[in-house]
Amino acid sequence: MAIKHVIIHVVKRDNDGERLSKKLRENENSTQGMAAQLTDGLLELFSNAHLNIGEFGVDGDNTVEPAFEQKLNKYYDNNCNCSNFVDLTKELADKFESVIVGDQLQSVKGGYLVFYQYERNNDDWLAIAILNKTEGIDVADNLEVVASEILDLKKLHLGAAVNLSQWRSDLSSRYIRFRTGLAAEVRDYFEKFIGCQRDKLAASLETKKLKNAIHDYAKDTCHMDDDVASQKIAQAHDFIKVQQKAGSQLHLSHVANHVFSDRAEDFCKHAREHYDLPEELAIDQKVLKSYRKISGRGKGVSISFDREMLNTTVKYENGQLTFSEIPDSLRSAIEEELEDEHGETS
Repeated sequence: MAIKHVIIHVVKRDNDGERLSKKLRENENSTQGMAAQLTDGLLELFSNAHLNIGEFGVDGDNTVEPAFEQKLNKYYDNNCNCSNFVDLTKELADKFESVIVGDQLQSVKGGYLVFYQYERNNDDWLAIAILNKTEGIDVADNLEVVASEILDLKKLHLGAAVNLSQWRSDLSSRYIRFRTGLAAEVRDYFEKFIGCQRDKLAASLETKKLKNAIHDYAKDTCHMDDDVASQKIAQAHDFIKVQQKAGSQLHLSHVANHVFSDRAEDFCKHAREHYDLPEELAIDQKVLKSYRKISGRGKGVSISFDREMLNTTVKYENGQLTFSEIPDSLRSAIEEELEDEHGETS
């Protein structure tokens, strides 16, 4: 992962109703030293936060370019090279201010605007995080304990990352990841600033990706058979249902600890790198049902099959269940039993 550009501007107010103060840098911050530690911390925040996924658009129309996208088109060429990163970010900071002032958002505080471009998995990304300071404790030269303020990197409240490569290729409608907070006023103004609209299928896709990640990790990395892999997926289903019933946010690391307790960290790495899953997961209830097989037992019969097989290889009509395909092991067992019966009667 390589940081190509980073710069910090500030557009903020300390108290509700005050005028915004603005200070814009005239040159980029260094990508080394403390600035590198800052961007590393921000990259980790983005990977550990639940992010909405979407694309640029205005009022649901993705053919209309919002101001943020217009700025990107002005400064980025087709290879995602920026002609002037300082000017780009200064114009975006001015736009950030105009959204707050124009909509008369007296309670929006703003903050430190950290813009940075980085390369990850051969894709170029432009990210922006809105940070504020938090109170801390320090020791002065005379060894007195004093109050101190530092940038709060513990939780991403507002931020967005644009996959410039996917945006430029025009092959995907899922190239923006953004965190907008829970308060409606904050959420609305930040989404307006970025000009992003949510992908309504994000929860469905994340739920499918989690299932595939568990299945593939169980089989390919842990070398488990299909039955054990299915059991792992069922364990994830039951854990997710318990978390939902308790009203708890679902975390990838918690699923990993429950399903792969002895390899939780490795599974999380696998899920993030190969399935692009965030730490906080969005779950679609309909897709979650597919984690559990349809099963039943009684009168000497026990049947279990994946839900996706119903109305494909498994048909249910007029009270009868018909399989167009059966496992090789079951076929062999049936044929062996029939041969034994035939031998006994001949």
